[in-house]
Amino acid sequence: MEDLEQLGFSEDQEIKSFEMGENCDDNTQSKEQIEAQIHNRQEAAPRWECALVYAYSNQAAKGKDYLLYVPLDRTIEHAFTLLCDETFDQALEFEIPSEFRDMSFIIIGSCNGVLCFTDANSFGSTVYLCNPSIRKYRTVINPMFDGVELSSRGDVDFALGFGYYEQTNDYLIIRIVILSDEEGEATNKIEVYSMVANSWKNIEVDHFPWEMIELKSEAVMRDSVHWKTDHKDGDEGIPVILAYHMGEEVFRQVGLPNYKADGEDLVEHIGVYKGNLAMFVFHQSDHFSWHKNCHLWVMNEYGVVSSWTKLYTVVIDAEVVTPIMFTNNGEIIFEDGECDLTVCHFESNAISYLGVEDQGYLNFVTYNGSLVMLED
Repeated sequence: MEDLEQLGFSEDQEIKSFEMGENCDDNTQSKEQIEAQIHNRQEAAPRWECALVYAYSNQAAKGKDYLLYVPLDRTIEHAFTLLCDETFDQALEFEIPSEFRDMSFIIIGSCNGVLCFTDANSFGSTVYLCNPSIRKYRTVINPMFDGVELSSRGDVDFALGFGYYEQTNDYLIIRIVILSDEEGEATNKIEVYSMVANSWKNIEVDHFPWEMIELKSEAVMRDSVHWKTDHKDGDEGIPVILAYHMGEEVFRQVGLPNYKADGEDLVEHIGVYKGNLAMFVFHQSDHFSWHKNCHLWVMNEYGVVSSWTKLYTVVIDAEVVTPIMFTNNGEIIFEDGECDLTVCHFESNAISYLGVEDQGYLNFVTYNGSLVMLED
């Protein structure tokens, strides 16, 4: 990869020296000289932009993590905003192509600087991949099972997941389609999209006893994508975690901890805490009796139900309405009872405010810039 000098820029050159509207001294330069200077600057501008993209991405690739979110009142040109994951200060905004500017984004996941998102108005029907660091976007080819066609046969629900499988250096989109007929009988179709092959693959599953799957996965680890779901046992739904292994192409079920002693009417939110599968348990604030104690459970040995440990109990006075995400720094971001976006650091039980206005549904993911290409 070329560095800044190889791209033709010295360390002390400033961006303003390449601005297109810079004044010229007409008394000392001929018309031809001025036109030549403008032409040279026009040629230099894309190279300077390339240098900026490389410099930013190179810094991010060295381990600089961000929080990426999509504000609902974004400007026409900008949709993705980066916050420093330590100070939560705004670091950068990304421009987006014109065809995405009116879209209501739902981000499915982020891996190695590649984002997967869909339109809230047609969730799961059309999916997109993008690397905003280098302004590369791809509209994923249509899935094998068309959502509009399926909806004509009954109620249809989608669950999406996104992950990176290192063994094949591939980015995968998992699409679970649940079709319910008039009698309530459910039919399931599983598709997996490969970015390398640029195609969808049907995954045959003999028995799929899970329902009420979260719309999008909240935890990706151990080569598996995880959703919170219910295991259907007769007429009863038992809360569990559903895991899809990207290499073995199989689903597994992970049992939850015995957290019922923490109280009644509890709500669970799964994620990854310091490399381990984790679950945040809280009493939702719209229930008539609010309990300030919230709990963090961590699975110390992946897949072993008995290894679940209640690691922290934290006191949150402002109440929890909607958990949003675990950060890489041992925190959880959530919307509180005052509609503020709040950060709780588990080790210190410290509460702080994110400083981002809550505008309804917010998309937050951990983001690390990269140079991953998305060629069609």
